[in-house]
This record gives sequence, structure tokens and C-alpha cells, in this order.
Amino acid sequence: MKKMFNRKGETYVDVAVLIMIVAFVLIFSVNMISVVVLAQNLKTMADQIADYATAQGTTDVDSYVSDLKEKSGIDFDCSFSGTQYLSGQKVQLGDEIEVRLTHRVSILGFGNSIFPVTIRAASGGISQVYWK
Repeated sequence: MKKMFNRKGETYVDVAVLIMIVAFVLIFSVNMISVVVLAQNLKTMADQIADYATAQGTTDVDSYVSDLKEKSGIDFDCSFSGTQYLSGQKVQLGDEIEVRLTHRVSILGFGNSIFPVTIRAASGGISQVYWK
């Protein structure tokens, strides 16, 4: 208790440093929460694209992907991997369709530093269309 009422000014420095540390922790936690929310949104969109592609039986879903980009405001890259194509972008009934989304985001650091982070999400499904 004596230290709180010390008149030498040491407490003022301790409080100023404590306030700076709390501010840094708050900035870092807000940035991390926004990255986690963005990753969850990408996973949801990957699931939606995979569901749409499996229902259509094709990976030609560019218009659907562009609609999702427009609605969400997130400019992600969409690619398909592990897919065996029948002809063109058609996928035969029972074959797997795997969607991979990537998005590059910069996390603001302390001061002017920026940390680039790549967020990835993947989803898959089985084609539901029989192509003759």
C-alpha cells in the first residue's frame, strides 16, 4: 500500500507501461479474432461450393463462386484438386470433388508492421450426377 502513495513518480511509469501492455494485448486479440472469424467463413463457403459442385456434377461453378465472393466481400482463390474429370469439367457419379479456398490477409502489428497470413479451407463431396 505504501507504493501506491509514493510521491517519487515511479507509480506513474508503472501505470503507463501497464496501459500500453493492455492496449497491445487488446489489439492483438482483436486481430486474432478477426482471422478466426474469416477462417470460419472460408470453411462455410468451401462447404457451400462443394455442395453445389456435387449437386451439379461439375467443377464449372465460376458463376456461383463469383456470387459468393460478391456477397461475402472476400476475394478468395478457388481451386479443385483430387478430382477425376470425365470430359471437360464434368465429374462422374461417385467420384470425389475436393474444393480448396485460399485467402491472403495482412494482420496489423504494433506500429507499422504488417504480418501476412494465408488462410486455407477445404471441403469435399461425391458427385451426384451420372454423365452418359
